[in-house]
Amino acid sequence: MGSYDVSDLINPLHPSVVDKVDPIYADIYTRYQAPRTRADQVPYEVYNKDRKKYTFPTHLVAAPAPEVASNAIYKVPVTEPAGEIEVQVYLPTPDTIAGGGLATDAGLLPALVNFHGGGFVIGGLQDDEVLCRNVCQRVGCAVVNVAYRLAPEYPHPTSATDSWDALKWVFSSAGRLGIDASRVAVSGLSAGGCIAAVLALLARDEPGLPPLALQLLIVPVIDARYVPREGPAPADCPYASYRALEFAPSLPLARLSWFYNYWLETGTDEAGRAARARDFRASPILAASHEGLAPASIRCAGVDPLVDEGVAYHEKLTAAGTKSKIKIYQGQGHPFGQWGGANPAAREFTEDCVNDLKEAFAKK
Repeated sequence: MGSYDVSDLINPLHPSVVDKVDPIYADIYTRYQAPRTRADQVPYEVYNKDRKKYTFPTHLVAAPAPEVASNAIYKVPVTEPAGEIEVQVYLPTPDTIAGGGLATDAGLLPALVNFHGGGFVIGGLQDDEVLCRNVCQRVGCAVVNVAYRLAPEYPHPTSATDSWDALKWVFSSAGRLGIDASRVAVSGLSAGGCIAAVLALLARDEPGLPPLALQLLIVPVIDARYVPREGPAPADCPYASYRALEFAPSLPLARLSWFYNYWLETGTDEAGRAARARDFRASPILAASHEGLAPASIRCAGVDPLVDEGVAYHEKLTAAGTKSKIKIYQGQGHPFGQWGGANPAAREFTEDCVNDLKEAFAKK
């Protein structure tokens, strides 16, 4: 652990959360994030001119990324609006395939389709590369990592429609990709967790689409209605974590506001923003039904304004008869799972994800 002069830090741990944060997480945060201005503390145009300056240096604390057999990038057509996005397909090494026992007799592999985080505004394929490579090699499955289009250029619902197009492309391309279409799971971190939850809903209702094997929701966005344009949460917010963890490290409520202001707004149309937030593609907890969905594994950080959303979604799923399990990593902030080179909780998280997927993909 280190000692620091708080007066030299731009974003020191807030007094309201100091006693809640795990010491290892606090040390990493104070070394690498506290001295930096975050993206949400400047206008998007300023951030966009020098993204590296406002981006947490995850590579300094990330876990090793194992070699895979291939990681080809494909161009995928999308429809709303018409365009093209990139997906990256990771395939495990022959030794991993032979030892994993998940390939069919025809050599087809189960697949995880992953969606990165970043508040629907920032992020890309590189954000989850370490997780994708670890899942690919340690599970023995294909991993398809999706770069959906981002706000403010592409506000809601483009992130959801792009991702749905990408998932359908995976199913339609399964044969040439070497994927077993009967064993496909979805995952995502934060905004990506929202997308994965939405896709589980859409997939359930899509005629002819095989059932998903798992929805792995990592520190997910579940309900977009209560993040304010600025300031504290509204009085009618049902999530106590919005108030108790308003000044959480890495993802304070003000950062969520910055993201949502670009993701859900077009100008100052408050009524339009509220309507977009009520769309189940932004707030999957508002879907008409949560019955018959793919089993869920929800993984939350204990010092994160979004933690109560994750708990609420777990309760919503189980009440509807959908299998769901939840784990809260106490003392951890929102991005902890990406810090596996320095944080034991992140390594525990990765192991949990690997085990979830092995169980979901096991041949019956």
